[in-house]
Amino acid sequence: MVNMMKIKKWLLLAAAVHASTLMAADILKTDSYFTTQQYDLAKAGYMEAAKLGNPHAYYQLARMYAKGLGVEQDVINALIYYSLAAEYDYFNAQKVIDNTLAKLPAESKATFIKVMNDYKSKLGKQTIDANYFPIVLQNSLSTKITFDGREKLKRTFYSEDFMGDSIANLNNLAIEEGGNENTTYMSTPNEPYLILDIDIAEDGSIRNYFEVQNMGGSAERLINEFILFPQPKPSINNQHTSFVHRVFLGAAVYSKSILIDKSEHMYAQILRTSKTLKQGTTLNDRYQYAMSLLNFPWLTSEPQEAEQKLLALAKLGHPSAMYEYGMLLYREQRNIPEAINWISQSSKYGLIRAEFRLAMILNTSPWVQQDKSKALFWFSSAMNKGDINASIRAIDIKLNAKDKSLIDVESAVQDLKNIEYQHGNNPEYYYLLALSYRDREARDFSQFVRNMRIAINRGNSLNWLTSEWQELLDKSTVGNVYINDK
Repeated sequence: MVNMMKIKKWLLLAAAVHASTLMAADILKTDSYFTTQQYDLAKAGYMEAAKLGNPHAYYQLARMYAKGLGVEQDVINALIYYSLAAEYDYFNAQKVIDNTLAKLPAESKATFIKVMNDYKSKLGKQTIDANYFPIVLQNSLSTKITFDGREKLKRTFYSEDFMGDSIANLNNLAIEEGGNENTTYMSTPNEPYLILDIDIAEDGSIRNYFEVQNMGGSAERLINEFILFPQPKPSINNQHTSFVHRVFLGAAVYSKSILIDKSEHMYAQILRTSKTLKQGTTLNDRYQYAMSLLNFPWLTSEPQEAEQKLLALAKLGHPSAMYEYGMLLYREQRNIPEAINWISQSSKYGLIRAEFRLAMILNTSPWVQQDKSKALFWFSSAMNKGDINASIRAIDIKLNAKDKSLIDVESAVQDLKNIEYQHGNNPEYYYLLALSYRDREARDFSQFVRNMRIAINRGNSLNWLTSEWQELLDKSTVGNVYINDK
């Protein structure tokens, strides 16, 4: 006999848990807890990830309840979590459900099926997607972003493309890059092998960047030159927009023969490392090898080899492969729904760069229903993990959102304090700091003016379009201004 009271109690508890405040869990850390049999910590991490529809978390929770690992053995909980994982066609979840139900009496089987279906209809994939993830605008998918009228952006940039060596002296104007623990550092060649993901703003300026590959040590000079180099303006339907792009700089622009000629030692290191990774058997080895094919194109032996390997790994549940494959599709503007799906799936694993990118898509993408509330959720999750660019974007929403329910000046003030020594002279930091002095309870108009001027000056130095900031400052300083010392 099925205990219906227990089922109802579980459903009420689950609903309350899903309604609580949350952020994307770090699944890799949670898996380590599970492996070392720290089941209390594993359960907490998986529960957090389950709130965002992580199929791996569902499956692991189902296993814990099925086997009584750190929890009371409970077939009800196990079947419900297996059913949630099965919504994503995860591993053998549906097969486990079918095998379990086949052993039950007809009456109990019907009850379990009803319970699983009721839960999925209320708090399953469809509900979670609607609450946290992008809604794709199907009618907009046929329209592509162009760049000053061109279909594609340049991927490689040579030193002579930049504005001149004098730019290298402007080191203090670099935008804070945000941490990247995955960047590869090797011995120093004559020129670093550098690959960056960049966000191109509506005015063509580069607003932030992420180091995908840095082989050869410090690339500060190269980056400081490049971020001042205006890009073609992205636009769609005659409206300027923002877009993400991947660029190759320094030795990354070399062909195989030129790389051998200019830095034979670097070439040899790349070759040795790729051969070792190719022989690796772990998912991470396979991912690193796929990335080496993507980052060093002359290593590939067949068309789209790196892409095919990333897709295979994404299907096996590797979060970084999900992100890289999704981003590849998104940057190249092909199969946007699939691109957004893989980026979304990756964000469920707590991958910081995936959370930031998903938030940017929700904030600015022309192919989805833009949603500041969802964007703020994902920006905040990445911010809480230490991402400086996500902090800037979250603060911007808290101070400037048209939806007044998202305005939270005091929280923005605290966020600004948290990044006071990390912002790297980002002009937007000073702009947002100025707005906070204007809007906070203890207003300080002199600090508003001072920080607006700093923002405008630094923005101009980076070739940003600052006319809106200047207009705001002009309007705010015209006429009689009264400053209250209190």
